[in-house]
Amino acid sequence: MIKLVVWAVALGLAGYAAYALIGCRSVASGADIYSDIKDDEALVFFRTTAWLDEDTEEWHIPVHGWIYEPEDSTVRRAAFERILESRYELNTSDETEANFARRLNLLIADNERGKQIVISIAGRTEVLPPSEPNGHFSSVLTVPASQLSAFGDGAAVPFSAITDDDEFREFRGEVRLVGPSGLSVISDIDDTVKISHVTDRRQLLEQTFLLDFADAPGMSDTYRRWASDGVSFHYVSSSPWQLYSPLTEFLDGSGFPWATLNLKLVRFRDETLFDLFKEGTETKPPAIRSILDRYPGRQFVLVGDSGEQDPEVYAELIRERPQQIRRVYIRNVTAEVPDNERFAAVFEGIEPERWQLFDAPDALDLPASGEGNSE
Repeated sequence: MIKLVVWAVALGLAGYAAYALIGCRSVASGADIYSDIKDDEALVFFRTTAWLDEDTEEWHIPVHGWIYEPEDSTVRRAAFERILESRYELNTSDETEANFARRLNLLIADNERGKQIVISIAGRTEVLPPSEPNGHFSSVLTVPASQLSAFGDGAAVPFSAITDDDEFREFRGEVRLVGPSGLSVISDIDDTVKISHVTDRRQLLEQTFLLDFADAPGMSDTYRRWASDGVSFHYVSSSPWQLYSPLTEFLDGSGFPWATLNLKLVRFRDETLFDLFKEGTETKPPAIRSILDRYPGRQFVLVGDSGEQDPEVYAELIRERPQQIRRVYIRNVTAEVPDNERFAAVFEGIEPERWQLFDAPDALDLPASGEGNSE
């Protein structure tokens, strides 16, 4: 049997704050330099948020993307279908074929290394560092705040890849300016805002590869309500970066507010593909800490679910950062009660008002100003 492999790499650096500046350089606007993108390659820019250094009065703008060659292997697809059927009694159908083909093809795409992307942003031309073996490229640009004075807090700063005259496609991205103070939400995705059934491998694979993504009832309404109060959003998930586009399309289409996504780095090799959504206890904490470090003056609400280790991860973080993390909300997908043995142990020593197990999100409120801070 043809083997399909995934090498899951924990996103230890997790977050855009760690992306290196090495190799990035500015060139004169209008210079004759273009992105290295072939006709059979695709490019996607991931959403990011910038942070302000008030001492130097400079915005730090992370740019992160992926360049790859789309793969459409009928042989690999057939092998994967056989595994789904033999191990999990899952079969594709006319209704699920499009989802299956697109998502699998993203996971088996050929990553393009050594590609140099040139972008136009804020009236500047920036040459980004070459892409890594996984096809990802990243950098943090530094822009004087005076150059972005026309953009308010939370505003989107657009940018685009500079391509040669023969390239008819446009590759656009945007970064949001998030100020040094305010309230932010860091949220899980699977079984928090998207129905995934992570604790059931068969249902997880069906939801991931075959079915249309489905939103958790009431969560988009609650997040929109919070966004109307000026809250910014970040998703930290164990889902792979290859599914970024389907996930953002789902989130946008379901009415969730604009947010960054911090996902897991994986490379495709064999049937360990089925381990894509392993425990997030190693990948999530550094990703969340990166966001907290980037915005030391902001307050945070963490939202997750009871199906995996979100309570354990969040409880540890609230002990580490009681000044920053105001509250933890846990969506109850395991029919548990707050005073059972698990939660009693996980949240031991943490004030009861600092965390909540919930079924209906419409009852969730943002913490009042100053509430939940520990001196």
